[in-house]
Amino acid sequence: MEYKAPSTAAITAEIEAQVIADGWMKACGGDTAYQIIKDRLQVYLRRPDDANFEQIYHCAHELSYPFPLTEGAMNEFRPLLTALIEPLDPRALRALCGKITDVIYSRFSAACDDNPLSLTPLAAFIEKVRRTHVTRIYTTNYDDFILQAAPDLYTGFANVPAAGPQQFELREFWERRDDGSVFYLHGSVHLGFPHPMPEGSEIGDLHWFHARDEARKHARFDGSDVSRMDGAQIMRTSVVTGLDKLSRLQQRPMSHYYAALAADLMQADIIYVIGSGLTDLHLNSWLREARSLSPAVPLLFIDYWNGHFLEATAFDAQRKEILLFHELRVYAKGPFGGVRVGDHWTLSPDGTSAIWDNGFQHFLAAQDELDEILSRMKSVA
Repeated sequence: MEYKAPSTAAITAEIEAQVIADGWMKACGGDTAYQIIKDRLQVYLRRPDDANFEQIYHCAHELSYPFPLTEGAMNEFRPLLTALIEPLDPRALRALCGKITDVIYSRFSAACDDNPLSLTPLAAFIEKVRRTHVTRIYTTNYDDFILQAAPDLYTGFANVPAAGPQQFELREFWERRDDGSVFYLHGSVHLGFPHPMPEGSEIGDLHWFHARDEARKHARFDGSDVSRMDGAQIMRTSVVTGLDKLSRLQQRPMSHYYAALAADLMQADIIYVIGSGLTDLHLNSWLREARSLSPAVPLLFIDYWNGHFLEATAFDAQRKEILLFHELRVYAKGPFGGVRVGDHWTLSPDGTSAIWDNGFQHFLAAQDELDEILSRMKSVA
């Protein structure tokens, strides 16, 4: 967000404005479906501002599959939720899902060119880590700021400025475990579905486009969906959104990214978790496993609180703080306490984790303080 990629609230407002103004949305009923879902969520969640685009997309996607079935349909192709709900028009919901992903893709792609901040501090930090460790970055962001800062990082695709789409390197991905890399767990503004399909590719394969403008032309997939175990399906998308992301990570290359994430976390010398609200439970599960090892993998949590972490969370533990404690095993508050180091670091009593509370840009500018906290942590290789 510091690099001006849109916040959840901003992208939600942008999606709503474009859905309401879009002629095709009006013609197919997508605007009405959006408003119905939003209105019901606002009542259900009790606070109007709590309904965001991921929740709306999730509802639209899940409700879009209760289509009429023929009498002889096999049970595995009968979406189970159909028996329990009275559906909205599935065509309108499907169109709405497509529109939401289009807006996300275009807005984040545009943000990559509008960053007002220098990427030099980010580049310096990545280079610093790479001098001492094999650096494997897993991001849930769609933008390419990391690649702008470190263009030579491996993505699972050939690192050359090719004019056309590039296929995922299925074998090379697993052979290049020691290369500095960045992997886009939830998709990227460089991914798309090329048409016509390149020779040797399969239906629904995501490809990498060096030019974002070219990738944007191929952002949407208009072919078949992917079947799920409950009889419903998953729409193929170049950026993964909604609340149920894990089932969407079964497409290539995300399935390989997620498998490698598990191995890397369990074998890591140190883990940096930067700017995460800890809302992706499929990622928390592997962070928890790495932190459950004996000794635990050292972890640095970089985020922002309004004030020093220990003071800001002394009497008010929100979902993030609860997950930080129970899932990531960062015992730096409550009965365990925490050791204040400098102005913005908190070191857990067991010495295996630390929290920075003053935002990412200030973290990048305070590398001497990072060196100090690393020297005080246990088991940092």
